[in-house]
Amino acid sequence: MDKGSLSSNGTPSLNHEKVIKLEAAAVDLDYDENFLYAACRDLKVRVWSKTDWHLVAELGDTDTPPLIVDVDDTQVFATCERRVYVWKKDTWGMTGWFELSYEALTSTLYGDYFYVGANDGRLVSIQKDTHETSSWQLHKSDLTSLWSDDKIICTSTKKEEPRVWLKDRDTAPSELARLDKKGKGGVLSGNAEFILVGNSTGEVAVYDRVEWELVKTLESGYTSPISSMWASSHYLIAATVAGTLTIWDLKRGEDIGEITLNGQKIEWVTADHDLLYIATQEGITIVRLTAAGRPFDICSDSPAILTDSLLKTSPYDVLEGALELEKKADEHFQEGLFHDAVLAYENALQLLIDNTHALLEVPAERQHLTDELNTRLGKALLKAKIQELQTIDHEIRQLSEELDVRKRTDQNPEDIERLWSSAGRIIKESRVLAEAQASDMLSYQLTHVVETLEFNLNEAMSKFDVFRETINQALALTRQISNEWRWMERRRTKLPERKQFLEGAMEKLQAALEKSDPEGEVRKILSGALDEYKRLYSQIDRIVTSYETELEKSFSSKEEAQEAIDGLLAIVPKKIEALNDIADETERDLEQKRIIAALEQALNTAKSFKMNKSAETIQKELEKVQPSEEPEKNK
Repeated sequence: MDKGSLSSNGTPSLNHEKVIKLEAAAVDLDYDENFLYAACRDLKVRVWSKTDWHLVAELGDTDTPPLIVDVDDTQVFATCERRVYVWKKDTWGMTGWFELSYEALTSTLYGDYFYVGANDGRLVSIQKDTHETSSWQLHKSDLTSLWSDDKIICTSTKKEEPRVWLKDRDTAPSELARLDKKGKGGVLSGNAEFILVGNSTGEVAVYDRVEWELVKTLESGYTSPISSMWASSHYLIAATVAGTLTIWDLKRGEDIGEITLNGQKIEWVTADHDLLYIATQEGITIVRLTAAGRPFDICSDSPAILTDSLLKTSPYDVLEGALELEKKADEHFQEGLFHDAVLAYENALQLLIDNTHALLEVPAERQHLTDELNTRLGKALLKAKIQELQTIDHEIRQLSEELDVRKRTDQNPEDIERLWSSAGRIIKESRVLAEAQASDMLSYQLTHVVETLEFNLNEAMSKFDVFRETINQALALTRQISNEWRWMERRRTKLPERKQFLEGAMEKLQAALEKSDPEGEVRKILSGALDEYKRLYSQIDRIVTSYETELEKSFSSKEEAQEAIDGLLAIVPKKIEALNDIADETERDLEQKRIIAALEQALNTAKSFKMNKSAETIQKELEKVQPSEEPEKNK
């Protein structure tokens, strides 16, 4: 693989050159500021210096070939089938390992947590320092690909559609979306704007992170399955099992170049500014990306302008090009399109930076235009951030008003959490920007808008917390009653007992309903439960009343019923004593059931005619013959 152009769409500016090839059969890579780390098939994790690419350490051996290597500030982690091994960076010494309850297939480290994709569709969460472990079955088949950031985790299997889950440290992840239009069994990646699914046909499905809809499909022309992907805010690298890499501009949905590794299956690819680290079974290839002879930082938040005129020789061409971009930015600014203005000002400044050599003859003009662009860029950044703040503040105030007026909201808790998170992030970003642009009067307006948003955010969060607390209390009450009701049904309690329980439950719900807001969500929950129990109560009441009426009809008077009961009580004790003399077990059980049925009928008759003393005597006889039941625990 020699130095050459990457472009497949006529763009001549993006090139690549091979830096070095490291001899190691690697399946996964990670890096930090000083070292490159590789999980290798021979039970080792290898470490190379990024200064001279010399091998500095071999960590191992592991019990099975490592699947994934991850690093943080002080440690190196290797996920294997049943263990995660840990080494210290300062000594390269192993500190130990922790066992996995399920067979690992993939993993990812984000912040303080490991997420391990395991067999049978299980996701395992491991607290990095305490090794506290939780696991949940999220799919029916083996979980083969993961991607995570601070808010969500994406999971994929070979048989099911990828899914997106909202992270929660204390409980199981809650499902946000199923990406079911393309990419079943795909490889996952993403950024703050998109979730990316590379599938078995070589395509990459791009989903937005708002509605979770398919917004575009990237087709490279290769039909080999995607084996690995890496994404930044602006770019995507998609590698295939056939040994090809395609670099995409995610904003435009266009490929800006390709690399071919002569048919070697690519196990893993990751980017480190202008370097690509590519792992195959034959070794690790390191490639440098360049544009117009300069390093091309694919990780940059401000992407370079890839045009034919990137490298200019005339200072007048450069200045004129920058002025044209400045004019376009000014138009966007006047139209209120501040984000577009920011991009145009940044492009103008980048044009000056990339053509410094051509501006050596006009240093004063270059400096004047640079200062002017920086000033206007600062104003555009401030206005864009103010606009962004006002938009999210409007959304928060709407929610607050909804909670005031309706006493509830139809928004999902997950959407609310995303709103809080977005507001918190933009407040932090705005404070940093206001401090950096403190010499501009707009920075004071930005600070004022930030403080307003912060006040409204805290107020809305408090209202929502009160709303959720009342909801939780109502749900807790209805769940408690529901659990007790199911317990009574499982115990096969008599209908009069169930009727009595429902009377008490309805009283509790009615009391809670009287305290609730007339228009709130709590009333909706409580009234729904109350209506359901009223319906059940009416049914049971009709059945019980009908049964009691039938009993009363069986006897014309209380005296007639008393005579029947006295006759039963005279015979039943002898029948109970005779049970032990029946040798045949089946016949004995049948006789016992007959006695119980007669006693229960007599008990209901006594209760119907309010013959309390007779009822007590019948109950005692019934207890002699009726099998004792252990009360079932309410789970």
